[in-house]
Amino acid sequence: MKKLMITAAALMMAVAAYGQGTFLFNTHDVSAGNNVNFTLNGSAATGSDVFVEVLAGPDLTHLTALTPTLPLSRTGAGAGYTSPFSQVYTVPGIASGSVAVAYRAYEGTSFAAGTSVSALQSTVLGGTAALSVVLAAAPAPPNEINLGAGTVAITSVPEPATLALGALGVGALLLIRRRK
Repeated sequence: MKKLMITAAALMMAVAAYGQGTFLFNTHDVSAGNNVNFTLNGSAATGSDVFVEVLAGPDLTHLTALTPTLPLSRTGAGAGYTSPFSQVYTVPGIASGSVAVAYRAYEGTSFAAGTSVSALQSTVLGGTAALSVVLAAAPAPPNEINLGAGTVAITSVPEPATLALGALGVGALLLIRRRK
């Protein structure tokens, strides 16, 4: 009987926590108006090291990266979309109310170390309103954020050392040309 009561209490706590402070991030739900695909240097983004990072907070100046990141590892017709298409995120420190949401994509081990990155997407694609969502409270299911439809470009970021070497090479070519 004691085990049954402990199990029931744990189950009740889990049910009460479900949906509290959560939202649904879905990049491919055409019926809800969400169809966001990602490109990497002009082609549909795919690979084992290409990810989308979702951030949320009370406003756009206080965003926190949420886990997990969504891989862009789909191939074929699914290339350019996250895998899975949707993910439920819990926003730490905010149990209810409205939060700002943003996302960005990168190639590499993290956004800070990414060799290719996208701009931070914090507005509805094609619009001007900041992305926001009302967090769901238990036992309601998470609210789906309205991302709109569009393409997010992930472009290569030249490293400072690469730029410096390129400048040295151009300088050397100019010197050689001048001497002749």
